[in-house]
Amino acid sequence: MTPSDASYLANIALLDLPMRRERLTYYLERNGSQSLAELFAQFIGMANSVAENCAEMSDQVLIEECGVHPDKFTSVNLPTITGACQGVLIASKCDPAGACHGCAYLLGSIANQSPITTCDAESMAHDQKGFMCHAHLDDQGEPIKVCVGYARASKSSI
Repeated sequence: MTPSDASYLANIALLDLPMRRERLTYYLERNGSQSLAELFAQFIGMANSVAENCAEMSDQVLIEECGVHPDKFTSVNLPTITGACQGVLIASKCDPAGACHGCAYLLGSIANQSPITTCDAESMAHDQKGFMCHAHLDDQGEPIKVCVGYARASKSSI
């Protein structure tokens, strides 16, 4: 990404959606579709890099600040661009009313943007037990009820 493009994106990053569209349309008109495609491709790469750095930073904090031995975890289950895209797909399968704030089926939640969680939710569609809610646990830390979003998505696909 060029410094000029990075500056342009930084200036529109905090704008609301209609204003971002307006500024990107201006960019398209000024620079052409090839430049806009290149900008978008570079932006996706940057977003992936940010997600990878967040994962590395969380691992570093767990090790250095919390004293967790690296053998005790494979990495923290964090949102990624791919996970967010998968999250759009699973969230579109149901109305999440009544779901917990961290539901994988609730568009934009952390779990909804995590590739590990969204894949787990999808794979559990083929399991009799179903995808369990991680907000309701027993004394041993095990989920005790089926995820509301999962139940609604399953019911709507029948």
